[in-house]
Amino acid sequence: MHQEDFSAAWDARDELVEKLKRDENLPKRVLYVRGNDGTTLCAGLLPGHAGLLLIEWQGEHYTMRHLLEPELTAEPVVQKADGFGGMFGFGEKGANGWMLRFFDRGEFVAEISLFPTITAFSDLLASDDKFLFGRRKPKHIPLWQLKPEGKEFCENVVSLWVRLVQEAGTR
Repeated sequence: MHQEDFSAAWDARDELVEKLKRDENLPKRVLYVRGNDGTTLCAGLLPGHAGLLLIEWQGEHYTMRHLLEPELTAEPVVQKADGFGGMFGFGEKGANGWMLRFFDRGEFVAEISLFPTITAFSDLLASDDKFLFGRRKPKHIPLWQLKPEGKEFCENVVSLWVRLVQEAGTR
C-alpha cells in the first residue's frame, strides 16, 4: 500500500503560520475555495478592519498579498456541461454559481469560481480553522476540511463574504 508524504506541504503551512504570527497578520476568519486546477484561494479577514490577507496555495507553495482596501464581487457564472457531463468521471457537470473577484483599491487581484455541490470550500472562524491553527496530520493534506455544499448554504456564504470584505477595508 502506497502512503502519500505530505510533509513538504505541512512544512510550508508551518512556515506560513510562523510568518503570519511574526507579522501579526493571523486572520480571525478565512474563506477557502479550491480551484479546478488544485490551487486554493484563501481570503483571511484581519482583526481591527486592517484589510484582507489573500493567500494562493498550491501544495507546498503559496503566495501572499495584503489588501488594504479590499473589494469582493460575486458575479453569477454558468459552467456548461461538457464531455459526458461529469458522468463516469469525464467532463464537467453543468452548474450555476459565482465568480468571486478580489480587488484592492480598484485593481484586480485574483478570481476563483464557486459552484454549489461541486466546488470544495470552507468558511472558518479562527477557532475552527485546522489549517492555520490545527496540529499536523501526516496522512492528510493540509486543506482537508474543504468540501462542496448546497446552493442555499453557498448563497449565504457568498453574500456574507461580500459584506465582510467591504467592512474589512473601512478603517
